[in-house]
Amino acid sequence: MKRKVVVLTDCVDVAWQEIRGSIYSNCNDYDVQIEPVVPVDSYSIINVNFLVKLIAEIYPEGTIICVIVNPLKLRTERIVGRTKKKNIIFEGTNTGAFSWLIEDFGCEELYELHDPGFVPFGGKYVHAPAVGKVASGIELKELGHPFEVDKIRHIKMQTGTVMHIDNFGNLKLFHKFEEEPQNGDRYIIKFNGQELELVYNKRMMEKENGEIIIYPGSSFGYTEVGIVRDHFSSKYNIKNGDIVEIKKVN
Repeated sequence: MKRKVVVLTDCVDVAWQEIRGSIYSNCNDYDVQIEPVVPVDSYSIINVNFLVKLIAEIYPEGTIICVIVNPLKLRTERIVGRTKKKNIIFEGTNTGAFSWLIEDFGCEELYELHDPGFVPFGGKYVHAPAVGKVASGIELKELGHPFEVDKIRHIKMQTGTVMHIDNFGNLKLFHKFEEEPQNGDRYIIKFNGQELELVYNKRMMEKENGEIIIYPGSSFGYTEVGIVRDHFSSKYNIKNGDIVEIKKVN
């Protein structure tokens, strides 16, 4: 089976083709499959963190995950490592994008890439070449020097944090119910000065158009909120990183 490479990035115009071409150009052979780009929220490391874990959970052992996104003011370390669970290779800047991955999958080895200094479009000229070399079988230690795992930046999420918004406008929240709700249970949610009442239903789409629903999501058992056949996030102007308070109506 071809080695899978998954790139998560906010570079989704022609820059994505440049990244993809650079990976291929730095492979010794083409026994590698670069998957379709995973677009991320340009300004949310929380979103990137969630998506990295989502990809790591579903893709086969040995997959290479590359993150090319850095909204931080500082220029952070460029790192490459391998997890204990599933031998996932991860590469990108040390922004906190890999903190959840490391917490759940462990870290078998970790290196900081040899630093060429600031390079415009490092995704194309630094990260992609590193990924291409890894895909060709080079040992990670050849790409840099050892980096301490406790120096990986971590993202701590508050209960109710919006981790991801899908293309239907539904929210994936860092929240799990303490007790399993029943269809018809009512809840109040508060966010950004707004307050809404909604209903719990296990299957969202069986409710009427326009109803606001809270329901069990498809990702790690986390709670989701959405409007039936409408777009919750755009209607209520909510974004990744916002906090949603959830309270059951007695």
